[in-house]
Amino acid sequence: MKKEDKEKKQEIKNEAKNSKRQAKEASKKAEKAARENIIKEKEKYEHKIETLKSDRKAAKDKEDKKVIKKEIKKLKKERNEIGKKDTYLGDVKKEMRMVRWPSFKEVFKYSLASLIFILFFALFFYGIDALFALVKGLIG
Repeated sequence: MKKEDKEKKQEIKNEAKNSKRQAKEASKKAEKAARENIIKEKEKYEHKIETLKSDRKAAKDKEDKKVIKKEIKKLKKERNEIGKKDTYLGDVKKEMRMVRWPSFKEVFKYSLASLIFILFFALFFYGIDALFALVKGLIG
């Protein structure tokens, strides 16, 4: 009986090793496929960029050249983002670039509006408090 138990345990261990090996192989295949997809995607961008560069050389108008140059820059940026892993700090940096910060004029305007709002309600509640004190003094 002990011999059978040992054999069963050995079989289970062998199956576990085989499944780990298969999982590693599958993982490697998936990584390889992902890398190949990234390369293909980058090649597509390269082709687009090369096409635009030739269009830029052929363009005679300065405005057209500027537009094409901006488009090339945008495509290069997109190409460089392919395959990059997102990190928390990288995402924070991206979000901070999208923030529209107020100008000094806007900050001043909204601060002044807030102070006026606070002053108005302070005087309002002071007036109500004084009114209640006057009524209480007349009654009491």
